[in-house]
Amino acid sequence: MRVEDGIGRRRSAVLAAAPAVVAAAILLAGGSVGAVSRDAECDDLDIAVEPAADFRSIECKAGQTGYGGETGWSNTESIEAQDALSILLVYHSRAGVQTFIERVDPKSLFSDSIDMAVEGSWSGTTVSNGYSIAKFFSKFDDESEKVPCFAYSRYGGHVAGTGGFRHMVAGFYCEFVPSDSPVSEARID
Repeated sequence: MRVEDGIGRRRSAVLAAAPAVVAAAILLAGGSVGAVSRDAECDDLDIAVEPAADFRSIECKAGQTGYGGETGWSNTESIEAQDALSILLVYHSRAGVQTFIERVDPKSLFSDSIDMAVEGSWSGTTVSNGYSIAKFFSKFDDESEKVPCFAYSRYGGHVAGTGGFRHMVAGFYCEFVPSDSPVSEARID
């Protein structure tokens, strides 16, 4: 499966997902201060998950964050795609006028907001297909067994004179099959 963004040329990360039933609840990563997000048509977003037929359910949202005064805002889009054995969340943020997005690694971006992550299970950051990757384990609801996951991020459109970017594509993927092994490099690729 490919995660595709609309930042000029086609960029993708191959995230193989197994077919099938969501047996767990996921708490989504928190949005920015003042974030307003509404249901959206997936075809209207600048990002896509392909092939969509691989997933049993796909929910899309779009909105705007509000921070930094009148011109400090960004547009956000998200996709939550689930099959029987996995979940994939994709976030795309596009900075507004006089705004930029600072690059942070996936662990820093998500570790405080993904409360199902097993404490101390986050790996160091690696790179795969242009995306920064950090693996971790999760426990869903009252489950005692851990499942493998990874978070990812990619930035594009450097804003001159800053350390920031116009675009960020980030998210995470979790398998629902308990395992002591992290998500394989082959699955991430």
